[in-house]
Amino acid sequence: MEEKRKGNVQEVKEAMAAGVCAVHCLEAAKKKLEDAKYLGIWDILGGGALSSMLKHNRLEEAQESLELAGKKVKMFEKELADISVNAEIHVEIQSFEKFADIFFDNILSDWAMQEKITRASKQVDEALERIRQLLLSLQMMNQRYQKDGEEDVVWDVLEM
Repeated sequence: MEEKRKGNVQEVKEAMAAGVCAVHCLEAAKKKLEDAKYLGIWDILGGGALSSMLKHNRLEEAQESLELAGKKVKMFEKELADISVNAEIHVEIQSFEKFADIFFDNILSDWAMQEKITRASKQVDEALERIRQLLLSLQMMNQRYQKDGEEDVVWDVLEM
């Protein structure tokens, strides 16, 4: 029984580590999106081709960060499944149309791009919130395992 408890503790810790990694990747993507959003405001206010190029540079970096974050979130979901927790965390990898935004470079294309950046940022915020909730629940579960040494942990703590 003690061996099973130790195995459960280990699985919870692995899930926590995967969740923390996912949070770090999502936070990096969020930072790039925020940078792109500020550059987008500059672009809307007449920043010209330079602001568009800088904005799209940040968007490319954000897209790379989102792709990595998506992989880390999948790993987190897999670790959660190992402890019988089903959690679907949505991280959509946006496509930011660079050509139209730079070629047309007008307030309409700039505004449309700004809306995409805002939506992507909101999705990242939602994923971060969900993962943080799950991490808090995992921490509570881990503390209970450590304190009680029980194998019958209340799994519904994670059902949010």
